[in-house]
Amino acid sequence: MTTNAQGNNNNKWIWIGLGAALLFCACAALVAFLVFRQAGQKIREGVKTDPEAAAKAAHEIVDAYELPAGYREQMAMDIVLYSVVVIAPEAGRAGNAPLIMLAQFSQIGTNRQQMEQQIRQAFEQQSGNRGLDMKLVEVKKMTIRGEEVQVTIFEGTDKNGYVLRQLLTSFPGKNGTAMLMIMGSPSAWDEEAFDDFLKSIR
Repeated sequence: MTTNAQGNNNNKWIWIGLGAALLFCACAALVAFLVFRQAGQKIREGVKTDPEAAAKAAHEIVDAYELPAGYREQMAMDIVLYSVVVIAPEAGRAGNAPLIMLAQFSQIGTNRQQMEQQIRQAFEQQSGNRGLDMKLVEVKKMTIRGEEVQVTIFEGTDKNGYVLRQLLTSFPGKNGTAMLMIMGSPSAWDEEAFDDFLKSIR
């Protein structure tokens, strides 16, 4: 009798344990669903496709700049630790013209060099997946927002023969580390216009 009672008691605790585990899993799944839904909602709320709103977001990163002819702020995305503004040629003038991306990161404890290295590694990984072998072609120094910074230019060719040029630099933004990336075909690359744009950033 004692053995049966102990067996029943053990079975009872096993079922209670299983029930608690299932309840925990259900709660965890619900929490995960709510968190991801909220994150998705935050992302949707943070995306602005209105050029005026995108321009406003860009001027929260830097005070002023002069865009290359035909370019305009097209889209902005603001998500907690970073904000990104996409600057591109106006409709009807795009063709294969390069895109400009202005970003600001507010990660605490990460310096500019570390941030730039992380972005470059992420880009290299992404471009590697596309078959692009990016190689350093030029490093130059420029003054942006009163500070001398390093501007690096890379080029890579994919398996279809498409050549991509990338310019990358980082500098002090208004509220954190700011980064600038320009990407596009070398055939449509206007070095003088892009240099003037970088020098105009205040």
